[in-house]
Amino acid sequence: LKGVNEEEVEPMIRFCSEKGLVLQLIELLPIRPDLQPFWLDLSPVEKKLERRALKVERREMHFRRKFLLPECEVEVVRSMHNTEFCLHCTRLRLTPDGYLKPCLMRNDNLVDLLTPIRKGDLEAARGAFLRATQLKEPFFKAPQTSVGFQCSGAGPAGG
Repeated sequence: LKGVNEEEVEPMIRFCSEKGLVLQLIELLPIRPDLQPFWLDLSPVEKKLERRALKVERREMHFRRKFLLPECEVEVVRSMHNTEFCLHCTRLRLTPDGYLKPCLMRNDNLVDLLTPIRKGDLEAARGAFLRATQLKEPFFKAPQTSVGFQCSGAGPAGG
C-alpha cells in the first residue's frame, strides 16, 4: 500500500525465509475511489526481485510471476488490467452476506445463495452456483483485433 507498507518488502522476505514460507505480494484493487491513493505500481518491486532471482517463472493460473530468490519464493499477483488474470480465473467467491461473486472486480452480478440455503432448497442452491458460473466472464478483456481479408480479384490460373 502506497504510504503504508511499501518499505516492508525486505522484512517480509526475511520473515518468509526464516519460516520457509512463500511470500505473495498482492496488488491492491482500487475498486472504490477512497482506495485509489493507496494503489502502488508493483513494477519497480518486480524489477528488483528479477535482479535478485535465481529463476523467474510464470504460473499458468492468472499469469503470475514467481521469483525464486536464494532465500525464498516471492509471487506477485497483479490483477489490474491483466487480461490473463481474468481469462484464467476459475474462482467463485462467497461474500460475507451470502452472495456468490463470479468476478472479483464486479459487484453488479452477485447471485443470492443464502436464501435457498436458509430455505433448505438444495436445487435452488445448485441453481445459484450454475447461474454464477454462467455469469463468469473476464473483466479485463484483450483488445479486439479484426483480421482484414483483401481480395485481389486474381484467382489461380485456370480456376
